Formats: sequence, C-alpha cells, structure tokens
Amino acid sequence: MESSDLARQFVRHRDMLYGYVFALTRDHGLAEDLLQDVGVSILTEAARGTVPGEFVKWARGLARHRVADYFRRVETRRRHELPFEEFADAVDLAFGEHAPSPEDDQERLQFLRECLGALTARVRSIIDLKYRDRRSIEEIAASLSWTAGSVKVALSRARRTLADCVGRRLRREEAAR
Repeated sequence: MESSDLARQFVRHRDMLYGYVFALTRDHGLAEDLLQDVGVSILTEAARGTVPGEFVKWARGLARHRVADYFRRVETRRRHELPFEEFADAVDLAFGEHAPSPEDDQERLQFLRECLGALTARVRSIIDLKYRDRRSIEEIAASLSWTAGSVKVALSRARRTLADCVGRRLRREEAAR
C-alpha cells in the first residue's frame, strides 16, 4: 500500500478514529491533537513501507498507543473504573463489534442534520452553545438566565429526541432496503 493509499484510508476512517480516541480521552481538543499524531504516524509508517493487513484495526492500534503514550508522558491518567489497558480493551471491543462503515456514518450524519432541523430554534441554540461553541452548562445557563439544572434537562431531552429521530430514520431506511 502506498503512502497516498494510507492517507486516503486515514481520511476515509477519520471520524471513526476520532470517536475512538475521544472514547479513550473524553476530551475533544486532546482527541483532535492525538488524532493528528496518529495521522503523522500513519504517514511515517507508510514511508517505512508498512503494509497493514486490516487498516482500521491497525490504525486503532496506533491510536491506542498514542493515547497511552500521552497519559504516561504527562502523568494525567484519568480515573477510570478500570486501569487504562483494560479500559482501552473494552473500547477496542466496542469499536470492533459495532464498527459502522464510513457510508453508514455519512447516512447517520445526514439524518442527524435533518433531525436537528426539525428542533425548535431555542433547542437548536442550546445545542449549538454546548456542542458547536463548547460552552459549559454554567455558561449556557447564565446566557439564558436559566439554572444549570434546567440546561441539563433541556440538553438531555434534546439528545433523546435526536437519538429517537435518527433511530426512526435508520429503521425506515433499513426496512426500505
């Protein structure tokens, strides 16, 4: 596999790899930084002539090592109920068993966009503040003159509404196939 082929594979599976790194770190900024390191590692391995048997599994392994190296280097391990290696094994298992294809990801993303469009303007603005602008619950509450608890409830309801909407569309699409 040429380095350009590995680069294309990385781009194709970027969202899944980001989700995997985020599942291990629970920090969007850190996940993005580490994902860039994974991309560099993939290109470095390609330059060395590495030919992975199964790209996704291989790339997840690289990502796992980058996350573990980060936690060792900065000594800021998050407190998980499981030690990091066992926690990472559990995340690997989940991603391995339920790995949607990039096409499935695109379909879900399209359904999510459509479902977001069906929400009220107020609910969309709360979602934007939380996920696009990355504002804290307290910041959102202050900007809306709400309590933090009210914001949490509104976000919880919005997430449930979106999950139900996307789920219905996926089931409808699957039934139509």
